[in-house]
Amino acid sequence: MKIGNETPFEAEALPFLDPEGKAVLTVIVKGTFTIVPEGVAAVAEAQIPILFGDEPTDPEKGGSPKFEADTAPFKPRADILLVGKAHAPGGTPVRWLDAGLRVGTLQKVVRVSGDRAWISGAGKLSAPVSTEPEPFTEMSLVYEKAFGGIDTESGGFCAENPVGCGFYTRKSPRNIDGAPLPNIEDASRPIRSWTDHPGPAGFGCLGKGWAPRVGYLGTYDELWKSERSPLPPNDFRYDFYNAAPPALQVEGYLRGDEEILLLNLEKSGKVRFRLPGIAPVATVEKTERWSGPSWSEPAPMRLDTLCLLPDEGRLFLVWRGRCPLTDLSALEVETVRIVASTP
Repeated sequence: MKIGNETPFEAEALPFLDPEGKAVLTVIVKGTFTIVPEGVAAVAEAQIPILFGDEPTDPEKGGSPKFEADTAPFKPRADILLVGKAHAPGGTPVRWLDAGLRVGTLQKVVRVSGDRAWISGAGKLSAPVSTEPEPFTEMSLVYEKAFGGIDTESGGFCAENPVGCGFYTRKSPRNIDGAPLPNIEDASRPIRSWTDHPGPAGFGCLGKGWAPRVGYLGTYDELWKSERSPLPPNDFRYDFYNAAPPALQVEGYLRGDEEILLLNLEKSGKVRFRLPGIAPVATVEKTERWSGPSWSEPAPMRLDTLCLLPDEGRLFLVWRGRCPLTDLSALEVETVRIVASTP
């Protein structure tokens, strides 16, 4: 199988079995673009390669995912992701700020605060209170700084974000005294009390073993072993392959020409630009085995991933399409031809 890639982007074609055991060819195109403030994102000279394995935020310690492999067989919705930092306007230290993005009509804003901790109230019966946030000029937007974590005393953990901070199975004024508060919160639901238990806030990939993603893998039990293996369980859902927080998933995918607004997510404070409107077209050229007749089939491409890298001044898009195969060998596929249409 050859890849006839006539675009400036990275491309790959991989055979998979779908949940019903039917062979399909997934075509993946990954394009990197330079952010042009008040303009249209331009094709970057250096293209980011297709990633075949997940990449953690800290290669030595692991922790939250930074990038996820681009090789998902299918995504039922589009993911909007951002990897970077929140920046104080003009580089002037602040104690807190709101940082957010808007892609088309979808919008998300987080409240970012400097380091702070719970301390005991003034009286014996007084509730714990938060210290004043420490001033900062930039803050990494990673899930380690969002609500979650592990309660080392009880062994309990936050299923939605086991790498975060502030989680306790049984909170009490004693065990949270001196405990850090999250730096990153939902701007519409900031922590008001030491008893609050918010969901984690962020713009990055959720871990594959975190809730709710892990629940979409299905039930791997004795019935699965005897009746379905090696296929996924009957209750497997493709939602597992969507890595973005639910609020950053787009039904019906992205068009590719959406306007984007970033607030306090790069040093200039606010940047507005538009996606380029480029749409790859993939055609799978097949030949019946042993020199039989040839024909072509389309693999309709959908823009299912937008990852913004504002500190690098660039972004990448991933389009994905599928075409049926006779079997996993994909021997009938001669060439996957990819071209790019422009507005």
